[in-house]
Amino acid sequence: MAEKEEVKVNRLRSILEKLRIPQFLVPRRFLISMEIMLANANISFSAREWMGIFFALGVVLFVLISLIVNLPAGLGAFIFTEALMVAIPKMQADKRRAEIEEMLPDALHHMAVSIRTGLVLEAVIQEIAEAEYGALSDEFAQITLEMRRGRPLKDALIAFSKRTGSKQIERAMRLLLEGIESGGPISDVLEEVSEDIRAVRMIQRERKSLTSQQVSFLAMASLMAGPFVMGVVGALPTIMTQAMAGTGGAEQFPLEEINSIMTALSFYVVAQAVSGGIMMGVVMYGDFKKGFKFALPMGVVAYIVFWGVKSLMPGMLAAF
Repeated sequence: MAEKEEVKVNRLRSILEKLRIPQFLVPRRFLISMEIMLANANISFSAREWMGIFFALGVVLFVLISLIVNLPAGLGAFIFTEALMVAIPKMQADKRRAEIEEMLPDALHHMAVSIRTGLVLEAVIQEIAEAEYGALSDEFAQITLEMRRGRPLKDALIAFSKRTGSKQIERAMRLLLEGIESGGPISDVLEEVSEDIRAVRMIQRERKSLTSQQVSFLAMASLMAGPFVMGVVGALPTIMTQAMAGTGGAEQFPLEEINSIMTALSFYVVAQAVSGGIMMGVVMYGDFKKGFKFALPMGVVAYIVFWGVKSLMPGMLAAF
């Protein structure tokens, strides 16, 4: 059984090597940032393999949708696929970072209690690595591995904070290292850092609860109200054409101009949803960059609602 799984893995790896995008086609800076993003998300693919997979998928979708629907829709599918290439590891990294931030106060308290029982800091880190703290245990296992290979504890902790990409964790590790270097009781330092993180997390929860109403309004306006209204407007030419089909007046409609208006409406719906997602990032986190993780899925959902209303409305009215 293990041999069969190994054969499958090797076969998959050989396919990925063929899909791997050539290095000269990608700027070195973007390649490095993608490697860091995949590492933060704990995704085992290399940057070139990851980019090659999504480029191949984007090309296939571009060809199929261009043949089935039209060229702009195929181009949109290709752009959406390439956006997913960046969005998936970023969302996974954000989810993993949030899990580590949630577990870190309890882990630091655990470490403080263990040190008071007489264990040294290195043994306590090993204990956390073997405990049930999810992604945080994986990171502490990495710290333990680095120390066994001869890396100083200070460098291993700094590398851990940078891997997570969290300012909160970076601040906590800096406070911990300053406490260790000052010669104070490590257990007291760990307790103070743990309480500091808990206080910051509490403030973040309060901010989310206070801004939930504004976020709900932005989501409803961008995902339901706006796309629904635009979908009804987009369905009106079809409804009027059906109503005048027997009278011969349908031929008087300027179909080309109407189609261009429909395209503009679809772009407006997506743009409104994307801007709503960015505004949600500003309201929830005070940083518009955080809103990009909402912008892409909201744009897709808004377009689906718009397309569904535009397609189904004429049939529903005809049935009544």
